[in-house]
Amino acid sequence: MDILKLKLMRNPLLDPGQPYSLPDFPAIAPDHVLPALDVLLQDYRLGIEQWLDGAAEPGWSMVESEITWADALSRAWSPVSHLNSVTDSDELRKAYNAGLEKLTEHESWRQQHPGIYEAYRDFRKSAGFDHLDSARQRIVELELRDFHLAGVDLPAQEQEKYRELVMRLSKLGSRFSENVQDATHAWTLHFDNAAPLKGLPDSELNLLKGIARSQGQDGWLINLSAPSFHAVMTHADDRDLRRKIYRAYVTRASDQGPAAGQWDNMLLIEEMLSLRHRLAKLLGFENYVEYALARRMADTPESILSFLNGLAGRARTAAQKQYRELLDFAAGGGARLPLEAWDIAYWSERFRQAELRLSDEELKPYFGLEQMLEALLHTSQEVFGVQMVWDESMVSWHPDVRFYWLEDQTGERFAGLFMDLFVRKEKRGGAWMDVCQSRRRLEKGSQLPVAYLTCNFAPPSGEQPCLMTHDDVQTLFHEFGHCLHHLLTRIDWPQVNGLNNVEWDAVELPSQLLENWCWEEEILGRYARHYKDGSPMPDELKDRLLKSRTFHKALFLVRQLEYAICDIRLHLEYDPETPANPLQVLDQVREKVAVVPVPEWNRFLNSFGHIFGGGYAAGYYSYLWAEQLAADAWGRFREDGVFGRETGKALRDEILAVGASRTAMESFVAFRGRPPEAGPLLESYGLPQEQR
Repeated sequence: MDILKLKLMRNPLLDPGQPYSLPDFPAIAPDHVLPALDVLLQDYRLGIEQWLDGAAEPGWSMVESEITWADALSRAWSPVSHLNSVTDSDELRKAYNAGLEKLTEHESWRQQHPGIYEAYRDFRKSAGFDHLDSARQRIVELELRDFHLAGVDLPAQEQEKYRELVMRLSKLGSRFSENVQDATHAWTLHFDNAAPLKGLPDSELNLLKGIARSQGQDGWLINLSAPSFHAVMTHADDRDLRRKIYRAYVTRASDQGPAAGQWDNMLLIEEMLSLRHRLAKLLGFENYVEYALARRMADTPESILSFLNGLAGRARTAAQKQYRELLDFAAGGGARLPLEAWDIAYWSERFRQAELRLSDEELKPYFGLEQMLEALLHTSQEVFGVQMVWDESMVSWHPDVRFYWLEDQTGERFAGLFMDLFVRKEKRGGAWMDVCQSRRRLEKGSQLPVAYLTCNFAPPSGEQPCLMTHDDVQTLFHEFGHCLHHLLTRIDWPQVNGLNNVEWDAVELPSQLLENWCWEEEILGRYARHYKDGSPMPDELKDRLLKSRTFHKALFLVRQLEYAICDIRLHLEYDPETPANPLQVLDQVREKVAVVPVPEWNRFLNSFGHIFGGGYAAGYYSYLWAEQLAADAWGRFREDGVFGRETGKALRDEILAVGASRTAMESFVAFRGRPPEAGPLLESYGLPQEQR
């Protein structure tokens, strides 16, 4: 047998052991990536050409063949992409980037292939199309939309320009994320004794001690991971220490700070804005925002800015009042005024403690990870009728990872979920959900949907388990909401099930909706128990926590509005003749929206991965847009009972199960009985209602 064929047969990305089994993560090595993609891409292209050469009448059989080829690619690439995020190494990074280039080239080839486009176009016009169910009709219509957005109508020379732009943007986005990751990992601050860390409670000191231990060091180690950064900024009495870590954090991958110029992302940002503008113009759009809205709920850039500016007009006055209250409190506590950016979290925590007599350290003993996972499973069962069963035999990429089977009320498995919850050096920061594999109809039965849920919580340290802030609990529920959107689908076609092809400004609806259960009495009363003795959270502490839900929330909202408006303006107003400095645009937005001042050397944009290293370009507003949908949807649960199975079934049937088989607005109206209203969102922030 040919040695190459033998090598490919042993490639775990091609042969997972049995048809449609889960990835064999320990067996996957960087040198498996490109050979596997080469085989799968060749199969895809040969299949397309053979089908087109067969001169068959356009029909669903071609679409279904494409689904099979595309799913094989997705199932091979998913573990590679995931491992690149959670087990970063130079070898894997190199293989990932080379593979991403191949996939980007393939997508451009496919989307600009006149034969494939004409087959879909002719099928759409045929009598056979009318006999399809609505989900399959939607697939064809979305494919035709995407063909046009990929330049299938362009002359050959301009198609080549399109491919070059897409390839370059893909490389730049990957490089941006790598720079942020490298800059994050490069900075640490070690202490042999805890005296400089005065103010940090024991749990946070244990966190820093655990970070040091993971690096083979004694003492305490601060790094730029979110748990470490939050611990110092919130609790460290040493103002100079807070300034030092703040400066390191907000200048990552920039021309400022302790690693100035080493991984500077600004040239990448400027080039990406330029290329995105050129891409939009090439396809006939005035700007990149209009191009992005072709796949969104919002219909025009003006409607987005009206939405954001309307919120800002209501939020800024409230935020200014809240900030003045904070300044007065800090002055009374002996703070040096004016407060600097590295003082805000510290004094906000003390103000919160004084006003509500509440602190994260008082709450964290009641939010052990194990209890919160039980709360998550309880919500899943009570609201959606889903059992989650931990399978300890499942092998993954790290010993901390857990795998759960989702079962219906008869005990039948219908989905799976990997959970990777603790911070590690080789792991990307933040929290996210991603797809391992999608539900798909097979000759016999269905391929089960499987998801990844990834967080970066502080790991157990010594005898202390993982203790979470309430914000951490909300993060866990948020990402679980995304997972449910993928796992509870009843659509057999990957193109329109789960989150696939859901309008980007609606995709956060399930995740933000799930956060509401973190505040409910049934969750707090049953699962918020002290990790040492199992005692329940005292009622008066619970009441103080509930009051904190809207405490100084306008300050948080104006920060989100600052990011969202800046994102839209960067992509809407880009002028190739006189391109604005992105930092100046952000300064202009801050002048009108922000309340808390930041230093001139703040370089937030250089690590703004959502819009420069992720999928939120011209779409960061989606969080607030979807939050409006979620706040209104939660109103039905409040009306009918927050653990009401009937309402949960309606949410599952009308939104989670249907994916993009119809528009997000149609799904929302089917669940709520009417279009979304702004009142519940304004109420959730304690803001004045719109005048009627």
